[in-house]
Formats: sequence, C-alpha cells, structure tokens
Amino acid sequence: MSDRARETWGYVTGLLDRMGVLTEIDGVALEMLCEAYADFLAARAELKAFGSEYYATSTAAGDQMHRVHPAVAQRNDADRRIRAWLAEFGMTPSARARVKADGTEDDDPAENYFAS
Repeated sequence: MSDRARETWGYVTGLLDRMGVLTEIDGVALEMLCEAYADFLAARAELKAFGSEYYATSTAAGDQMHRVHPAVAQRNDADRRIRAWLAEFGMTPSARARVKADGTEDDDPAENYFAS
C-alpha cells in the first residue's frame, strides 16, 4: 500500500470499527478504498500545484485552445471508485440505511412480494 493509503487505513478502520461493520474479510476491499482515496488526494494536489484544471496549448494552425489537465480525469476516476467503496461499507447516508452491524441488509418488501 502507498504511504497515503496507509494513513487513510488507520482512519477508515477506526470509523468502520465504531460503526460495527468491520470484519477481517474486508481487508482487500478496504485497501482498495484507501488506495482510491490516496489517488484522489494525489490528483487534487497536482491540480493545486498546477493552479488550474485547464491549460492552453497551440494547434498545428497556431490557434490557441484550452485542454483539461490529465489530473482532472484521475481525480474524477478516483472519486468514482471512492463513492463505490464507501457505499459498500455503508459510509454514505443512503448506504447506511441499508447496512446493519451484523452484516445483513434490510429486507426489501418488493423483493419479498414478487419472490412469492
């Protein structure tokens, strides 16, 4: 794991433990969440150092055009991965409503009705 992911690991495991949803088998998924967050922070830092999400470049005809900095795509991809992993651990408001500490999810009344 990267150094930044290790820092995140300690913080996130503490949160999940207090929520009562952390189990030994969650290690790989938690590592993926931590690495995604580390990627997000690295891309955000790169954009901050660059000073903008865009840069100017010249076309073959000599015209100037603006392009999106590659770190924007990296940040957005990491954000997508983070959101997916947060939901898996019940760390978003909507996901938290579905996750219980014993690892079971609430029964879906519609599923129960249509399954019969």
